[in-house]
Amino acid sequence: MAQANDRVAENMEADVVIVGAGIGGGHAAFRLAGAGVDVLVLEAGPRLTRNEAVETFVKSLGKGPNAPYPPPAYAPFPTDEDPNAFYVQAGPDQFVGSYARQLGGTTWHWTGFGDRLRPADFRMRTTYGVAEDWPIAYEDLVPYYEEVEKMWGVAGDPSYDWGSPRTTPYPLPPIPPTYMDKQVDAVLARFGLSSRPFSHARNSIFYDGRPACCGNNTCVPICPIQAKYDGSVHVLKAEALGARVEVQALATKLLLAADRTIAGVRVRRPDGSEFTARGKAYLVACHAIETPRLLLNSRGEDAPDGVANSSGAVGRYLLSQLNQDVWGLTRDPVYPYRGPQQTSGIIEWRDGPFRSERAAVGCSFMNDGWSGNTDAVDRARELARDGVRGHAMIGTLRNEIARHLRLNSSAETLPDADNRVELAVDQPDSAGIPRPKITFRVDDYTRAGIDHARAATLKIFEALGATGVKTNTPYLSSAIICGTTRMGSDPKSSVVGPDLRTHDHPNLFIVGPSTHVTAPVNAPTLTVGANALRAADRIMADLGGK
Repeated sequence: MAQANDRVAENMEADVVIVGAGIGGGHAAFRLAGAGVDVLVLEAGPRLTRNEAVETFVKSLGKGPNAPYPPPAYAPFPTDEDPNAFYVQAGPDQFVGSYARQLGGTTWHWTGFGDRLRPADFRMRTTYGVAEDWPIAYEDLVPYYEEVEKMWGVAGDPSYDWGSPRTTPYPLPPIPPTYMDKQVDAVLARFGLSSRPFSHARNSIFYDGRPACCGNNTCVPICPIQAKYDGSVHVLKAEALGARVEVQALATKLLLAADRTIAGVRVRRPDGSEFTARGKAYLVACHAIETPRLLLNSRGEDAPDGVANSSGAVGRYLLSQLNQDVWGLTRDPVYPYRGPQQTSGIIEWRDGPFRSERAAVGCSFMNDGWSGNTDAVDRARELARDGVRGHAMIGTLRNEIARHLRLNSSAETLPDADNRVELAVDQPDSAGIPRPKITFRVDDYTRAGIDHARAATLKIFEALGATGVKTNTPYLSSAIICGTTRMGSDPKSSVVGPDLRTHDHPNLFIVGPSTHVTAPVNAPTLTVGANALRAADRIMADLGGK
């Protein structure tokens, strides 16, 4: 055993060491390995097969985002059933951000939206007088957006760009709207609203060795046939190009040299053994909770506040979105549960002058019906208590399930330095790392946006002749986590510069949603991939164009 560990330790050197094998780390590794750069990727979690994950999902009593991916003790993360067992909540609002640690990262259970951000999303302060501007513009990312769209095979409507101007077509034809989408769209015009099919990182036709979507309707938490793109695709492509991918390799600390460059990454195996990975350049891509955790946990005499934290901004400006559901039974059947879980949404609430006063809102027509609520199960129990059994129960449920409709609205939050991730130093997780202590308060701007959407959505249900309409208390999104190592031109208030290089350490880069300045309603993942390619290009330039 000692000899094996020694042999592995001897091999832990590369030109570039990447921490995290999700979208950010995988895309950077793919770019670098394709250019002949010696790359080492460290992934805290395991290497899963899709069959294993699907089997775990089927057997799981809960069917939330992480149902197929139970957290291992050596690399824990939040569970669906009890996120507070992992997060230390410092309030006032409960944070429930969900992510996974495994080869391929959190996109195993993402919705699969293939959106670019809008030009206005990069200049909120200039355009609307709220939030802050990014130090880069939409135009800086366009060529990288185009590359990532081809890498994923983004399927989109050629007649609509979701507010992000295009000079090239979507690589794949659109995922068509469902019958349900069309029934909702039919009543929108009376309210001055309209809908379009989303752009998807989901195959509408066979592409890149992956099949077309066949409508399993389990996109979250897992696409059983991998028609939906996930980060494992390009991690494995990078590996085929020569990148070394070490799974079950938990990065616990970044080491500093006397000249303030990064000298290595301390890594722990599940058996407790440790080694140091060394490179010329380092890229951290651990999503927006684990990245600040690693930087803060790297504190020492040479970095009393943690690595890359001279600004004090590491962990601050945590961003999410605020969600609101409205659901009920439509008068006529809409036939949900056929196709992907979300295929269309309302256009008008995503951007416009109203953002000076209230948040942008993404409203999706949820093709998974009431699966996110307990009402369907409760209804079956209610029928049983009333003596409705057998074929009578089946007929009643079929009739009602065909009329299930749920609309979900998700509002952007504003960057706030007091919304943050800290280390709960007295409360370690199962791997011995201090648990993340989360402080989050939803701002009035965000609540104004969600209140507007709720009132308008109720009118849509009324127009559809819906009965039994219900809403829930607005809740923070489990899908959106951004902002904890944000990008900026001023080293006093940001962690990385426009090129994703940390202000404090010239050979340390960070990619992922943690670098985002805002969290608008066009999904962040395509921007993560685009910035990963940008960072990789910058690293190659540093290495002499290798």
